[in-house]
Amino acid sequence: MVEPQLVTGPHIVVPYVKRNDDAREMTLGDYVFSAETGEVVLDDIKVKEVSLSLFDVPVFKTDGTLSASFSDPRKIDVDDRLKLDWSQAMIVFNLSEVKGLRGDVQLKIGDTAQQFTYQQIRRPNAPSYTQRTRSGDGDIIETQRIYELNYDLIAQRDGGYLAVPATALLAKFDAGATRLTTTIDLSLSGAQKLSIVPFAKLTKINLQSNWPHPGFDGPFPPDDREITEEGFAANWTIPLLRRGIISHGSARGFRQLYETYGGMSVNFVSPLDPYRTVNRALKYSVLFIGMVFLAYFLFEVIVGVPVHPAQYILIGLAQSIFYLLLLAFSERIGFTGAFAISAGATIAATSGYAGAVFGGRQYIAKAGAVFLLVYGLLYALMRMQDFALMIGALASFIAIAGTMYLTRNINWYGAKSAAA
Repeated sequence: MVEPQLVTGPHIVVPYVKRNDDAREMTLGDYVFSAETGEVVLDDIKVKEVSLSLFDVPVFKTDGTLSASFSDPRKIDVDDRLKLDWSQAMIVFNLSEVKGLRGDVQLKIGDTAQQFTYQQIRRPNAPSYTQRTRSGDGDIIETQRIYELNYDLIAQRDGGYLAVPATALLAKFDAGATRLTTTIDLSLSGAQKLSIVPFAKLTKINLQSNWPHPGFDGPFPPDDREITEEGFAANWTIPLLRRGIISHGSARGFRQLYETYGGMSVNFVSPLDPYRTVNRALKYSVLFIGMVFLAYFLFEVIVGVPVHPAQYILIGLAQSIFYLLLLAFSERIGFTGAFAISAGATIAATSGYAGAVFGGRQYIAKAGAVFLLVYGLLYALMRMQDFALMIGALASFIAIAGTMYLTRNINWYGAKSAAA
């Protein structure tokens, strides 16, 4: 099954050895250099819903480019105790779900193209071990080697990453280049969510899609967004200070910061998701169950037939089971059909019960009309996006005001007033 996608990189990653002051402890790890500038352009994200078992899941396909501009990382000052192995330097780019790739991925530097390959994280079996050696006079010296969890910030769920050797990039710097731009043409698929990490000192992101229901998530909202019935467009500009992540440092430090800040995300929200819609209906449950109780109360005081508390309990249980029916049928036939069946059954049961309680068939029709109006209002609120709260608040006020008007002549301490 296709999963949500998190896009990270590219970075330059170089293995290092760090010796402590007493030279008896040595740390092995990876040093990460960010690009100077980066740009992600995915301007044709095609989204459609695919049925998976009982559910309809939004899945996406997109073609786009990732570009990153690097300066020579060897000219950046690092800790003097670090010895970087530039012969093993790599340019690392990664996805959270490599299964979503729809083609091979190449890194282009001018007229040079390199194929990304899948690599496993270099990890020993244990996080550290102690090595015993003998000095010139025969004394045993213990040196502890401590390994970092390399590439954790860009590793996939199964413990791998995509990389190419950085030798071609470094060779161009040796030939006199001061700034080089790398480009990755990306053909990608995923489901429900697309996230992009601000990988450069200055990162620009441009997303466009045919999906009209985006949900923006992450630490930074879009700088500009446009949402229409035909889709959406959004863009971000994230400078170094705003992203709150160091521009270069150990892989462990990068991992901790990325876990804290994450990336810019777009959720492809399905407004017809049965669970989401039923959850919205449950938020109005107190209001609409209260309206049904209020209708029974009005019948009781106007007709003059007392309703036992046990009968109110039965009415409340019938309203509660409505939501269970709604969810059960929504999984099979969709929300609209499920609402029609569940509301129809509940209205028939409660209005028929009203006729039996108040002793007349005319009350079946009256109660049925009231309950049909109540459930019709609930369905309308489920289909509204922008004015649902306003309509619900107005309906509540009208219900209370109508009750006050209909009971204005009731003598609550005895019989009805003479005017009634």
